[in-house]
Amino acid sequence: MKNFNPLFFQASLAVGGLALMPFNYLQFSIPHGKGLVKLSDVVWSSFNGTQAWLYGTLIVIMFVAMVVHFVLTLVFLKDLYGWLKKKKEPMELINDPYKNVTIFAIIASLAMSINVFWAPVGFFVPQVSAGLQSLMMPSLVYFGVLWVILLALELKVIKVLFTGAADINKFNFIWLLDVFAFGLVNLAGSGVAATAGNPLIAGLAATGTIFTLIIGLFILAAKIVYLLTIQIKVGKLPDDSILPAFFLVVPITCLYGISLYRLTSYFQSFLSIDLSSVLFLIINFSYMVAVAWTLFIIYLLGSYLKNQFMKSSYSAPQWSMV
Repeated sequence: MKNFNPLFFQASLAVGGLALMPFNYLQFSIPHGKGLVKLSDVVWSSFNGTQAWLYGTLIVIMFVAMVVHFVLTLVFLKDLYGWLKKKKEPMELINDPYKNVTIFAIIASLAMSINVFWAPVGFFVPQVSAGLQSLMMPSLVYFGVLWVILLALELKVIKVLFTGAADINKFNFIWLLDVFAFGLVNLAGSGVAATAGNPLIAGLAATGTIFTLIIGLFILAAKIVYLLTIQIKVGKLPDDSILPAFFLVVPITCLYGISLYRLTSYFQSFLSIDLSSVLFLIINFSYMVAVAWTLFIIYLLGSYLKNQFMKSSYSAPQWSMV
């Protein structure tokens, strides 16, 4: 691909999320033993017609999305390798304070891949689900590589921001892509911490996750406060192309909530710390924030559509009877 853009990885990221959605539904709706649900747990004779149709549809969607995710990931990684060999273009992007945040789409998609491998791949491939513990060390290494790259890129982006001559009033909610990547890397790390039976592996994953979780939450809070301040100061809705970026806050809060949930599982299993009451607050608070933000965005979109309708009404031709 001649004109590579890191945002291409949003396609593999999105379809990876699509693969996980049916899996999560099946995980909580189909009876199975300890651990993750598998294809062998699906007993078709025990379902009525509606259930069989629903579960069958979800399994087909999960399989197709899983395959597409990994195919797109391999294609984009090949293009990424060719793009990085050019050196000039990557350096120009990373030194552009308005566009360098797009590079975090790559980290986000690659972090999604490990979750797709554990869950949907494990659903269809018995060897993966049966040997999940043997995969924890490679998963920890994979998480560690993403963790190091994520922090290195964030430091570089911050350096460019504060040493350049960027007009910070031009930033918008797409600026949150790095925080989104932090959330997905945290999800991968907390998954290792909650799943690994080896205390050392679980402890290292938990420590790394807590570190990036704190940094991610700090950056998220700082950016949201600043972006909302700009929005209030401007006193008008953002451009049409920027409006969808407001929704980034919703998955981000959910990702951080799930990561915190998994970490409490680690604390209970290995440190015997009962955080059940705190866990209830964490999950509910994260989803309350997501719901509240969604309602806020719906209000903004409603105001936008109303303004557009009013503009079209005023500009409509006036017909008269002669």
